[in-house]
Amino acid sequence: MKPCRECRNEISEQAFACPNCGAPYPARQSWDGWGYEYKSKLVIAGLPLLHISFKYRANRTPVVACGIIAIGQFGCGVICIAQFGVGVLSIAQFTVAGFALAQFALAYSLIAQFAVYLAEGHGQRVFSLSKLLGWF
Repeated sequence: MKPCRECRNEISEQAFACPNCGAPYPARQSWDGWGYEYKSKLVIAGLPLLHISFKYRANRTPVVACGIIAIGQFGCGVICIAQFGVGVLSIAQFTVAGFALAQFALAYSLIAQFAVYLAEGHGQRVFSLSKLLGWF
C-alpha cells in the first residue's frame, strides 16, 4: 500500500485510479498522460530532429509531435507523418503542406483524394486554387 500522490489516501500500488479522488495511476510519483512520446536529443533550429507522439495529457489534451521529423496523431514539422499534419512534406489524412500525400489536403503540390492545390495536383477530386477563385 502506498499513499495517493494527490489526496494521500492509502491505495494499492497496482491501482489504475484512486478510489477516493480518481487520480490516474495514483501510486506513481508523477504522471503526465497516456500513450507514447519520444524526442530525440539532437536539436536543430530549436526543434528536435525526431519527435514521435501518440500521447494525451491527464486532461485529455493531445500532445502534438513537433520536430524536423514529426510522427504522431497530430504533427507539425518539416517532414510530417500524421493523421492531422502541417509540414513542408506531409503524409497525412488531413494536411496543410508544401508537398502532400493525403486523403484531404491543401498544398502547393499534392496527391490526394480530395484537395486544393496551388501548383499541381493529382487525385480523385483535386482543384486548383486559382480556378476556384476564378483567376485562371
